[in-house]
Amino acid sequence: MLLDYLARLPVEPFLVDHDVNRWRHYQLALDPKFPLRVRLLSYPAKALSGPLRFNWHERLEIFVSVAGRGSFRMGDRVVDFAPGDVVVVDNVKLHGVLSYRGPERLAAVITFMPELVSNPLSYPCDSSYLFPFYSRPAHLDPTVRTTDKASAGVHSALANMLRCYLDEATSTELRQAGCKLYLLQALYNLTIHFGLTDLPAADYGCHRRESSQFGRLYEYLQENYAGRITVSRAASMLGLSDSQFMKFFKKATGTNFVTYFTRLRLAHAHQLLTETDRSIASIAAEVGFSDQSYFDRRFRQHYDISPRQVRAPAESFK
Repeated sequence: MLLDYLARLPVEPFLVDHDVNRWRHYQLALDPKFPLRVRLLSYPAKALSGPLRFNWHERLEIFVSVAGRGSFRMGDRVVDFAPGDVVVVDNVKLHGVLSYRGPERLAAVITFMPELVSNPLSYPCDSSYLFPFYSRPAHLDPTVRTTDKASAGVHSALANMLRCYLDEATSTELRQAGCKLYLLQALYNLTIHFGLTDLPAADYGCHRRESSQFGRLYEYLQENYAGRITVSRAASMLGLSDSQFMKFFKKATGTNFVTYFTRLRLAHAHQLLTETDRSIASIAAEVGFSDQSYFDRRFRQHYDISPRQVRAPAESFK
């Protein structure tokens, strides 16, 4: 039933680059009076995401595969999906579809601002609806498979939400009320599915503040990736001790700060190798590597291919 309702949405091509800034922050306008939007996106058959094509945002997001199979990346984690699978996106980590296979490649993206569900004027219990986004342990699979027990309840709630979302014969206020009601039901089922029933509301506030902090830090790193940024410098930006920062960063990204920062530099180098004809040595220096041989070694370790091999197809094309 859910896939039937999703198929009624107008199909939009997957084109987000014009809404993603140089810090990979994806800005999508939502109605401030009711910040929820559902889109049915068609994905191309070619490679979907280069090293810098992923994005992050403050909006919360649920990804539902409608047609085709593929894989979805969030930070260092990659999860596979099939039609009907529901992925709860870790929105602050760099994320996006990594691959999509099949004659049709359609997915629905349900995105909303957290304030729609829980805000400073809400009752404390409302924060539990957002536990699947802010309090889900890193080891849990963020996907509700069609074979999972919770799938029927999540699908039913989302289908009812879509029914209200598409009901143009009803007043806007009543449609929105129905959408929120069934969205909360879906989030409640997700909270039960992930086993997040015993978390105190204070944990939610802490996780949400950490997400906001990481977003600000990520923008700074994207702007200053070629410079020398130590753990102490990054920790002081957030008002944390070095040890607090390392724990915070590991929880937010799934990796340590030095590894993350090195990968960020390598991603920018990969883009320069494919989009410019500058020498490998100058690219290595621009992204913060003073030793080209060290740059070559780290690049190969991360991409399983040398910088020269990345450059070769571009030179051949030219």
